Amino acid sequence: MAPRPIFIHGAGGGVAGWQHQEPRFEGCCVLALPGHPTGVALQSVGAYAEWTAHAVQEIPGPRVLVGHSMGGAIALQLALDHPDLVDGLVLIASGPRLFVPDSAFELARSDLVAESERLLRKGWANADDATVADEVASMVENGQETLLRDYTACRSFDVTDRLSEVRAPALIIAGADDDLAPPPLSQELSHGLHNAIPVVVPGAGHWVMKERPATVDLLVAGFLARLGLGGE
Repeated sequence: MAPRPIFIHGAGGGVAGWQHQEPRFEGCCVLALPGHPTGVALQSVGAYAEWTAHAVQEIPGPRVLVGHSMGGAIALQLALDHPDLVDGLVLIASGPRLFVPDSAFELARSDLVAESERLLRKGWANADDATVADEVASMVENGQETLLRDYTACRSFDVTDRLSEVRAPALIIAGADDDLAPPPLSQELSHGLHNAIPVVVPGAGHWVMKERPATVDLLVAGFLARLGLGGE
C-alpha cells in the first residue's frame, strides 16, 4: 500500500492548518487534537502522543506522520514511544525541543487576542492583515486554556538526547524566515536523526505549509513516493 499521511497541527492550531494539503493527498487523515476546539487540551507532548497513538492505531499503514511545530514534537515522541505505528516522519517548523518565553504565557493569560496576533505576526513572513485576522480567529476559537496548555506542553518537550533512537526516515522542512522555530532547530533534527532529509524553504516563516503550500506539497509527495518505492 502507498504510505498514508497523517497530519498533526501545532500549538493553538486546528485542522484548518492543513487546508491546502488535505485535498492534495487522497486518503490522508487530519487530526484535531483535544481542545482544538472540542474537548480539553493536554499539558504534555507525551500525553498528546499517547492520544495520537490511540487515534492512528486503526488507520491502515504505512503511516507517515506529518507534524507542524508542536505537531512535529508529537510525531517525534510517538516515533520514540510507539515505533510500530510510525513508518515515516515529516517534521515542519519543529525541533527536538521547543521554546516558549515567559512573556508569551503572561500575554496569553491577560489578552488571548493580543498573544495570538503577536504569535502570527512573528511567525508568518509578510502576512497581510486579513490573513492574520483569520488565523487569530481560529486560535481564539480554541480558547485561552488550550493555548496555555499547549505552551506548557511545548516548553517541557526535549528529546535532543534521544534522536538517535528514532529509526523512521524523516523529511525536515524549515522556513528560512521562521523566528519561532528557527532553522538551527531543524538542523539539530537532521544531525541527530538516523535518516533525515533537510529542506529550507526560502521566503517562508513558521506556517510554511500555508505560506508556500505548493512547495510543501511537492516535498511531501516526493517523500511519500520515495517511501513507497522502498527507499530509506
